[in-house]
Amino acid sequence: MKKYLSCILYIIMPLLTAALTSYYWFSNGQSIPIITYIAVTTFIAALPIPWLLSSYLPFIKGRRLADQADIDIPSQKQFLAASTIDTLVLSRHGVITEGRPYVASLCPAGVSQNTLLALAASAEKQAVHPVGQAIYETAHQRNINLLDATTFNEIPGCGVEAIVGRNSLRVGSLPWLKHEKISVPADLVTKNDQLAQRGHITVFVANGQYCRGIIAIDDGIADDTMRTLRKLKRRHLRLIMLTSENKRTAEALGRKAGLDDVHSQLSPEGKVRELQLLKARGTGVAIVERGIIPPELQTVADTAIELAPAADEHTPAETPPEPQTPGAIFIKSGQLWDLNTLIDISQNTLKRVSQNKTIAVAAWLITIPAAAGLLFPLGVPFLPPWGALCGQLLTLLLIIINSLR
Repeated sequence: MKKYLSCILYIIMPLLTAALTSYYWFSNGQSIPIITYIAVTTFIAALPIPWLLSSYLPFIKGRRLADQADIDIPSQKQFLAASTIDTLVLSRHGVITEGRPYVASLCPAGVSQNTLLALAASAEKQAVHPVGQAIYETAHQRNINLLDATTFNEIPGCGVEAIVGRNSLRVGSLPWLKHEKISVPADLVTKNDQLAQRGHITVFVANGQYCRGIIAIDDGIADDTMRTLRKLKRRHLRLIMLTSENKRTAEALGRKAGLDDVHSQLSPEGKVRELQLLKARGTGVAIVERGIIPPELQTVADTAIELAPAADEHTPAETPPEPQTPGAIFIKSGQLWDLNTLIDISQNTLKRVSQNKTIAVAAWLITIPAAAGLLFPLGVPFLPPWGALCGQLLTLLLIIINSLR
């Protein structure tokens, strides 16, 4: 509806300008041929074609540059939002870290390491979270016999709970296990603090009401990612991580990556609240995730940027990646580095749009007064129709050159 109203306004504006000018000169006693001459010239001078193309042409050029960089920008709105980003909200897995978590160490309590891993992997067998999949893959590689869960429930931000054989298993964070009244030995709490300070993700494994140990998960930061984060910082962008992990682990990773702020131990609803607080401060917030971006986060952020999933051995090399989040900017390379390219393209495009609009307004300020005869009392003749047409063509030429350079 708004688009149609704008089109109607663009049609009415030159007609109204010509009508008001004609009425003025008619009331001043000019002849009908002269009034017609003035009306036609004023109508041509007031045509909004340069103004309309001032935005359209730069976006065509920007879209082409984005396509060449393997960046899919679905709409002009997202293009504009990307040019005003000053805060990047990054997820941990696959964005800051490599997205390939692995089991770094096993810390059992009253059971063997293999038993601890078997309990956790049996519970995590159906998990979709990367940490749960890493635990299962490790057990599979070690040829540990696993049992199928009769019931399974994955709780976002907490962990998983499952019934495996006669065992009631919970695998997840320490606060969650404490909330569930699980008995955690003091030495495991101390060990958890030590692992967290080194940036490890700590996963507690409980059987019934007793904690059977900790599985430490690590996920490194690639050198390319560190270089990208430093370049983004030089752009004076704020880098923030939102995570469900414990505070010490998150802060250790934040220090290592050079992030501006880290918000930890967040539920999905907590992440939404943090985004809303950032928006309330007037910042241009972009959320960056690898793979599907939760709709509730995408709704709050100014723009959503999806990195293509990393290719694996099950994905043919010739298969192009496809976006999984409707309406999000999609970086097909999956490389965080291309955020810099995206911001460069969007900011340059917006700069061209601003320059083109300045050219269009300047042309109006020159041709419309001359066409309407505002300078006639000073002895300046009326601008002829061909003069107004030449003004339009010259303005269009300048806008095309500025847009495509």
